[in-house]
Amino acid sequence: MNINPILSDIKNRSFKPVYLLQGEESYFIDTIADALEATVLNEAQKGFDQSIFYGKDIDISTIVNAAKRYPMLSDYQVIIIKEAQELKWKSDTEELLTKYLEHLTPTTILVFCFKHGKFDKRKKVYKVFEKKGLVVDAAKLYDDKVGPWIGTYVKDAGWRIHPQAAVMIADYLGNDCPRCPMNLTN
Repeated sequence: MNINPILSDIKNRSFKPVYLLQGEESYFIDTIADALEATVLNEAQKGFDQSIFYGKDIDISTIVNAAKRYPMLSDYQVIIIKEAQELKWKSDTEELLTKYLEHLTPTTILVFCFKHGKFDKRKKVYKVFEKKGLVVDAAKLYDDKVGPWIGTYVKDAGWRIHPQAAVMIADYLGNDCPRCPMNLTN
């Protein structure tokens, strides 16, 4: 999976109003969420205009109410819901989120981090996610794709690596994406 175009858009401050980051590979989900967290607001603005929630500790109505607020010190308000797979989805709260997504607050960036699985594509709210924002499917990398991914990662970091060396590193590290960048920077 290549998340570089998404990260490039974030770096260039071209944000979507809503992100649904889902899939088995939590490394890609965390990387995109961390980029949004680090880029959209500066440190002084984060105290007022950034909220990070965990799915097991919050409900949809609280998220929607927070998303309807306007920012205090910046152009955007950022709301990140980590572990969104833990949210309690009920038909009435799902409808509430769907209505919000259909009429987004233009100054809110809403990020759902749905790890170790996928959101149900049959639901109406999923179709609204696709229409109004960006849905990222972070699939687990197959073993034969890890070597090329390492080569791309190293190239983007400004280094060079021989393709056979990337494959050897992939054989050594396996397809555990979070381990690769940590070991490559050493």
